[in-house]
Amino acid sequence: MKLKAVLYFLPLLTACAAGREGWLRVGERHLYDIMPAHDPEAINGFSEVTVFNDYIDNSVWVSKESGCVQMKQETAQTYSGTGALRLTWDKVSGGCTWIGMGFGWNNWAPKDMNGVLDSAALQFQVKSVKGSFSNLPVAFGLEDYAGVQAWYGFNSTLASGTFNDSNWTAVTIPMNLFPISARDVDPGKIKQLIIQLEGDGAIYLDEIRIIRNP
Repeated sequence: MKLKAVLYFLPLLTACAAGREGWLRVGERHLYDIMPAHDPEAINGFSEVTVFNDYIDNSVWVSKESGCVQMKQETAQTYSGTGALRLTWDKVSGGCTWIGMGFGWNNWAPKDMNGVLDSAALQFQVKSVKGSFSNLPVAFGLEDYAGVQAWYGFNSTLASGTFNDSNWTAVTIPMNLFPISARDVDPGKIKQLIIQLEGDGAIYLDEIRIIRNP
């Protein structure tokens, strides 16, 4: 059918070309359908694997209590690409009851994560702004579009090493550690990733992704 359509337009284009006015503008046509390229990073059909990469956009938020937490765009210290996040917080001295940040990646569209709960992990890269430490006082939550949340707290076994100001350290959380079913979270309609901040800290944060379970 596509070949016949191309042949049909040829006389019409020739007739228009004979005059100086009234050119017919026709978009590019292909004799065969072009299939989209396979996404090598997709996991069991789940392609929304990039949670944060390079720049703050409208899918990234942080608590409004600026006396307790500040999030800034960072370009000098990056794990990959051209941008990262610089996050500084002090919950106790700032007198805040709750502080955190979130990522409604893929432009806040519902993410169907049913196919990756047992085969994928959440991973991100962390670097200390100054000095070194072993404990990262944060917890991670997945929230669905009904507002139901499943949380998992940081422990040292999730990190590839201690955190320092010389190297980036990977934090990897298998998705099956989140109590999705126990909390009645709908894995077919995930809204966002939330990071709850406790204590105090100053870190660079970059390359937040869903990866295949190591």
